[in-house]
Amino acid sequence: MKQLTVLLFTFLISLSAAFAQTNDDPVLITIAGEKVTKSEFLAVYQKNNVKGEELNKENVEAYLELFINYKLKVREAEALGLDTLSSFKNELAGYRRQLARPYLSNREVTDKLLQEAYERMQYDVRASHILIKVSPNASPKDTLAAYNKIMNIRRQIIAGAAFDDMAKQYSEDPSAKDRPAANGRPAMPGNGGDLGYFTVLNLVYPFENAAYTLDVGELSMPIRTNFGYHLIKVVDKKSAIGRVQAAHILVRDFEGKEDSIKARVDEAYQKLLNGEKFEDIATEYSDDKGSAAKGGVLPWFGSFRMIPSFLVPLYDMNPNDISEPVKTQYGWHIIKLIDKQGVGSFEDVKNELKMKISKDQRAFIAKDKLVARLKNEYEFEYDKKVLNKMKMLVTDSIYSNRWVVPEDEALKDILCTIGDQEYALGEFAEYITTKQGICNEGDDLGVFVENVFESFAEDKILEYENDRLEQKYPEFRALMKEYRDGILLFDLMDKKVWSKAVKDTTGLQSFYETVKQNHLYEKRADAVLFTVSDPKAEKSLMKYLKKAEKKGYTPEDIIGFINTDSVPLVTYNEILVESGKNEYVDGVEWVKNSVTTISEDEKNIVLWIRDVREPEPKPLDEVKGIVTAAYQNYLEEEWVKELRNKYTWKVDEEVLKSIYSK
Repeated sequence: MKQLTVLLFTFLISLSAAFAQTNDDPVLITIAGEKVTKSEFLAVYQKNNVKGEELNKENVEAYLELFINYKLKVREAEALGLDTLSSFKNELAGYRRQLARPYLSNREVTDKLLQEAYERMQYDVRASHILIKVSPNASPKDTLAAYNKIMNIRRQIIAGAAFDDMAKQYSEDPSAKDRPAANGRPAMPGNGGDLGYFTVLNLVYPFENAAYTLDVGELSMPIRTNFGYHLIKVVDKKSAIGRVQAAHILVRDFEGKEDSIKARVDEAYQKLLNGEKFEDIATEYSDDKGSAAKGGVLPWFGSFRMIPSFLVPLYDMNPNDISEPVKTQYGWHIIKLIDKQGVGSFEDVKNELKMKISKDQRAFIAKDKLVARLKNEYEFEYDKKVLNKMKMLVTDSIYSNRWVVPEDEALKDILCTIGDQEYALGEFAEYITTKQGICNEGDDLGVFVENVFESFAEDKILEYENDRLEQKYPEFRALMKEYRDGILLFDLMDKKVWSKAVKDTTGLQSFYETVKQNHLYEKRADAVLFTVSDPKAEKSLMKYLKKAEKKGYTPEDIIGFINTDSVPLVTYNEILVESGKNEYVDGVEWVKNSVTTISEDEKNIVLWIRDVREPEPKPLDEVKGIVTAAYQNYLEEEWVKELRNKYTWKVDEEVLKSIYSK
């Protein structure tokens, strides 16, 4: 998209408000049938008066001329039908989507969520959980069964049962349970529900919310997410580690060889204590061949990317510190901290946080609050009986994404109303076809329909609001007019002025002929600098230079007479320069056909002022940028003259005078 901000500033025009004419707001000017009030013109003037210039007759009238020109150009664009082109409509629609976003979000809630996220970024939390799965579309019966099941588990933990034992026994998160060896894959112990350390935006928002509000050691009530019900126990909280780069040496564990493995890692560690390089020991000892080839260096990571046993030592290490051997489920590690990057200031991370929050469940919080307000404002209502009819029309085929809208008279019934807009059941049915992929085998179809209806209602209420932004917000209406006129003006200016000046080479050449006397060289010396390293050659050079004007010798002729051997005795450089461009030329008086010798170390410079050129026009190629800009101005001036003759415009002098009269 074009940089319209720059464009509009260039034209010193941006309509900042839309004002209705009243007795207190008389029409200042009528341009091609469009009436512009005094207050509208003043708002435009003040917005563009960035230098704070006085509101006097001279300034106002000068700006009025620019304003008239602007309006005439826009009117011409409309007359040419540029506002009907699909390219124009698509571009304007793109800008409208951007401009509408702040009006379709709850800024206050978003700002609070942004601040909350930054505050949570300061800490890493370690938590364990037990999951009992239940679909978002589960029936009330299945939802209650899952809730009762997890509450029973909670009661057992409170009574003294170990959390990790209960996780291994009951949790439906597969990582909690031990996994036996299978298909060449080694056995893997379960984590007992331990999720390790994480920070903000690593986990779904309801889970994160609970984890950051619980005290260490505290057990939550059941927390509902899209995955089901969770019991959460916070194990630890630490100041955030941020992002870390580390290197490691891994000696893998093998059953039955624990002693020899421990001896090998201790041997590697002792060599490090004796001063051997970490990179060399990693190459020799590490079983992680990928990182060993890089001196043990791992990619940058945050708290959520590493298992706790590996991560914990790093919290207290400084760059270049090396840990004692650390045992993890993968074997023994020796860890070297290379670098740490802290969380950063709020300004440093604000934009990244905004982007992540917009894709997180947090975004729904701001959206839900806005939708709730709009539902009340537009008196949203729905007919539950009609909604129940849809539940009867949805069949099991939706589980396989094959449900199609059936033919049924009920689809004509009005399902809901928003303001003055009615929405039939059939429109909701079509909406369901786009959402059936989220309905899984076993989901309750009635609950699914209700959940999708909530989404449908949200979409329609925001769509209704979006369609009324121009009516509801005068500043948005004015901003859209500004962008509309700006796009039209850009396209027409490009066609009539900017591109035309570049492409019209004949016109540019003709224009150059009229202005070339404005682009003159200063007086210039047409000179030749000979470099001579041999006295005899210099003597010959001087002889030929005396005859040069009469004989018509060129510098090439002269050195051809002198340089008869393979080693040149004389070289030369021709220059055509203004004063101040060459130290040798600046050091002599400019006299046509004069010769001056300048001694330099083991060589002499012979300066021949072959001619003195009086000021003359620079060629077009040399001043093309300046001339093209001037040609564009000329084209615009001529075009404005045409527009002023083509369209009518009239200024009310009394109203104009009232603007700058005290």
